[in-house]
Amino acid sequence: MSNRRFSQMLNQWEEQRKQKQDLVTVPVSVAKKDLERLQALAEVYDQPLESIMADLLHSALAETESSIPYVAGSRVIRVEDGEPCYEDEGKMPDYLDARHRAAHPEN
Repeated sequence: MSNRRFSQMLNQWEEQRKQKQDLVTVPVSVAKKDLERLQALAEVYDQPLESIMADLLHSALAETESSIPYVAGSRVIRVEDGEPCYEDEGKMPDYLDARHRAAHPEN
């Protein structure tokens, strides 16, 4: 095995170890039909049910986050390339604040 492949493998193991440290278990109720769909995906892709659920949740959250609409306010917060950038009056600022509170409950 070349040094490069060995180094890549070690890096991959380290990344997987870090990801496992960040995992938390939460109880969740799902509709029976959704559980059947999840089990079918797990079987077809030969993955643990928990991995399928976590991956789908991660993807859904990323898509949801990127879909929160920007609502331009009246206050200019900065100028980029000569163009004014307006304060977001949509849900994103509230979402980011809530996300920060969830990540730092002691604050």
